[in-house]
Amino acid sequence: MSSKTKIAIVGAGGFGREVFHLLNHEFYECVGFIDHPDVNESLQVPIIGHESELGKIIADFKISQCIIALGDIQKRTNIVDQIRQYQLNFPLVYDSSITNYSREIGDGTILYPNVVIMNDCNIGQFTLLNTGVTLGHDVTIGDFCNINPGVHLAGRITVGDGTLIGIGASIKENVMIGKNAIIGAGSVVLSDVPDHTTVFGVPARPAKKR
Repeated sequence: MSSKTKIAIVGAGGFGREVFHLLNHEFYECVGFIDHPDVNESLQVPIIGHESELGKIIADFKISQCIIALGDIQKRTNIVDQIRQYQLNFPLVYDSSITNYSREIGDGTILYPNVVIMNDCNIGQFTLLNTGVTLGHDVTIGDFCNINPGVHLAGRITVGDGTLIGIGASIKENVMIGKNAIIGAGSVVLSDVPDHTTVFGVPARPAKKR
């Protein structure tokens, strides 16, 4: 009998397939993906059911932990709310190449290769730090954020819940980025960004409303 912890991955797209490789397979037994049965991908383990069948899947496969690998922030939020009723654990998933001096990282957060987190940072739950992200000292990132590849955050930055920072963006020190904001790819953010605001460019400016 295997002593490994049985875990499932919600989402069988590219994100889910990447997360499968990040798992510590010496500790976890990934029993499968939870997604639509007609997903046409080359998968390392099978699709074991749809999210509408969560209770049955958890019982049948004796799952105790779950990873949410959905890139869409709102979908990720919704499925976490749905799964919480089953009292599953949501592990931190990370690549062995990361540098981590953080104070706290929340459940369900995923850290890709070559992420660097310097001292006294706090990262919320179900947040994604993609490949090559760097955080200076005293950075706070909220829940359900997407920090995309090559993003650089200097010291003492705050990022609110549900915010997306695009590939290659840079944020100067002491900047506050609000909740549900969007920072465009390649942007250089030099000043605070309010809640629910999209900015882009060098320097980053709010997108014009049409």
